[in-house]
Amino acid sequence: MRKVSLRSWYIGFAAVAVAMSLAAGVGAGPKDTPKGGKAAAQEAEPPTVPSLAPMLEGIKWGQSPQDVITAHNSVGGIFDKDYDPLLVRVQPGVQQKALEADRDNKKLALQNSLVAFKDTPTGYDATPLKGEYSYRNKESLLTVERQGRKRYFFFIGAPARLWKVYDEGALDETSPLGKTYTEAITKLQAALGVVGRVRATDREKGLSTTTVDWQDATTHLRALDRGRIVAVVMEERNTLANIDRMRANKPEDPLAMDPSISAVTKGGISDPNARPQPNASASASGKKNSPPPPKN
Repeated sequence: MRKVSLRSWYIGFAAVAVAMSLAAGVGAGPKDTPKGGKAAAQEAEPPTVPSLAPMLEGIKWGQSPQDVITAHNSVGGIFDKDYDPLLVRVQPGVQQKALEADRDNKKLALQNSLVAFKDTPTGYDATPLKGEYSYRNKESLLTVERQGRKRYFFFIGAPARLWKVYDEGALDETSPLGKTYTEAITKLQAALGVVGRVRATDREKGLSTTTVDWQDATTHLRALDRGRIVAVVMEERNTLANIDRMRANKPEDPLAMDPSISAVTKGGISDPNARPQPNASASASGKKNSPPPPKN
């Protein structure tokens, strides 16, 4: 069951992507990278594909958390489309009730999964998702598990609007993307018809692991190497371009000096009870300072 579901998810988007690539004249496969200035330009920007929309499965940028929940949980929604083909294959009885219960439990789990990143740290800080969100900037997320993968929906702003989707998929013998990150990238590139831009780990640029990325007119796609997991992340390009400005509240540096202490110590620390030191000229000549004259 898991193998078929996961395969149908990846191959479903790949079939649409390849069809669109063929229509646009890029389906024949990646071309050799030209030498000189064009190669440098390709490194500066991820390659463009006709459309990444099929990977969002009907979800649209700018939707609210409730919009995303409704798209999954409504009659005829995403969860019903996942389970209806399974339900028609079983007779009424125990198996049917088990499938319906599993579907309804997933709907409820999505409904209750909303997490807001306010002032209090969350458990996500101990996961690879740390760095995908910030605190005190009106950010939140929803989580859903379906078809053998985990998907995170990231929202920002007031009212909250969807701007990022983060998918986790296992790399093993059952995965349609293969057993390794290299195999996964090869298959993604074949599906999209374009060789992705490869970016090595660079903490200063916010790259915590090897990343390969693509883009279309509205979406940036990056595939992250997480060992036995490949993470496929889609982001709305307009929000991504403005994310630093939208995250006005920056993380506090735990090693930073308190401003009040910094102000006191700016001119150096002095002890008001310390005895005055001999002046430099007297010390250099070896003469002692003359005692003050006696008072009359």
